[in-house]
Amino acid sequence: MTHSKTLAAAALSAATLLSGTIGAHAARAADPAFNPKDLTGVWFQTGGGKFGKYPFTPEYEAEAEKRRKAMAAGNPYQPAGSSCLPRGLVGMITTGAYPLEIFQSPREVAVNKENGGMHRIWLNRPHQAPADLTPMFFGDSVGHWEGNVLVVDTISLGATDNLDGQNPHSDALHVVEKYQRTSPTTLQVEVIVDDAKALTKPVSTIASFRLDPTYEMQEYYCVNERNLILGDKQVVAGASK
Repeated sequence: MTHSKTLAAAALSAATLLSGTIGAHAARAADPAFNPKDLTGVWFQTGGGKFGKYPFTPEYEAEAEKRRKAMAAGNPYQPAGSSCLPRGLVGMITTGAYPLEIFQSPREVAVNKENGGMHRIWLNRPHQAPADLTPMFFGDSVGHWEGNVLVVDTISLGATDNLDGQNPHSDALHVVEKYQRTSPTTLQVEVIVDDAKALTKPVSTIASFRLDPTYEMQEYYCVNERNLILGDKQVVAGASK
């Protein structure tokens, strides 16, 4: 009887161990493999994004100084965002109070900022011809993969006139972004800014992001006007006096 109990206990122990091994194997098999070329998800900026001192040309250094003096005098320069217009590509990627959500397909990568703006990166074409381009906030962006790094080239960024909410740029602004998913939960975006009219040499920064798979993007609208209560007590959003 004792021998039978020992054999039964040994069999149960072996079965439990085997079951645990198979279970662990199955769990690993069920987990999606980390794909560094999959940028999909909601990303919160965790650091970086500062350019430091800009090497302005004399003309644009004078404009930057003018804006600094206006700030000191309590009359700060008003960027496009203060009028509910998009702040532009550089500010979108390098300033992180609000998250980014990235979608991708074989045709394009779309970067959506929660507080406004869609950066579309086309993977299947070159830049449009100059005659077909107009000044844009997020530009004409085309991308390709270099190993596990998505390299994005953007031109036609003349709809804004500031890099970071204050410092100026010209209509010659040219931006290169390099998206690299460095782990399952981290993303780095290097942003290289070149501007033949405003800068004497390119400047760059790296913004770091953390994946948040539980966050749901919120609806956000910037409203430039104020509600107006009319004579009949109706409230009309955006109505003029």
